[in-house]
Amino acid sequence: MTEKQVHTSTLQAIRDGDEQARQKLLQQYLPLIIKTASGLTGRYLRVGQDEEISIGLMAVNEAIDKYNPERGASFTSFASLVIKNRLKDYLRTQRNLEIPASAVAEDLPPLDARQAWTDFLDRQHQENRRVEVTHYVQALARYNLDLKQLAAATPRHKQARQRACQAARILAGDPQLARIVRTKGELPLKQLEGLLPVSRKTLERQRKYILALFILISGNYQYLNEYLPGGAEEL
Repeated sequence: MTEKQVHTSTLQAIRDGDEQARQKLLQQYLPLIIKTASGLTGRYLRVGQDEEISIGLMAVNEAIDKYNPERGASFTSFASLVIKNRLKDYLRTQRNLEIPASAVAEDLPPLDARQAWTDFLDRQHQENRRVEVTHYVQALARYNLDLKQLAAATPRHKQARQRACQAARILAGDPQLARIVRTKGELPLKQLEGLLPVSRKTLERQRKYILALFILISGNYQYLNEYLPGGAEEL
């Protein structure tokens, strides 16, 4: 499959609503953005700190939406042109430089790049969080749990939640214990009792909550991990 075919397939997936494909393509073009922006500014630029990188990312995002393969140019060529012109427009406003805009730049509507990129990232984070919640609910179901049960099983006292989280971390950090939980769908109470200063009765009472935390800790939940006991927020 040629580069053009790969891009065409990826762009079609993005236009069909695949936001993960969009994010992956943006990351793929980050080196080109850094190279182009550094060449225009004559200095080393850092992701997350220099505005020029954000402008470049917005340019690629814009190129994704505007690219038309029927015009003959490859997506890389088109994206590169949009990146250069967007950066030149930005630098012209910052330095009052007389840099002529190309036809592509003239066709692109003016925008607040910082706000547009922030809005895009906010939408991306919201979508990622929604996907994580969906996956988490599915994972809970494999243990015959749901969010309603989790809410009802959550201990009222902060100390109790932290002890439950400690138990979940021990389970997630021990391959043998984690395998028992995943295979049987239950807590290895006998083994766990000897590793924590809590009674077996307490562990049994917090079983659902500990299992829910175990799923969260042992899974790939970048956003939901913020809600672990002891974090900025708590479950």
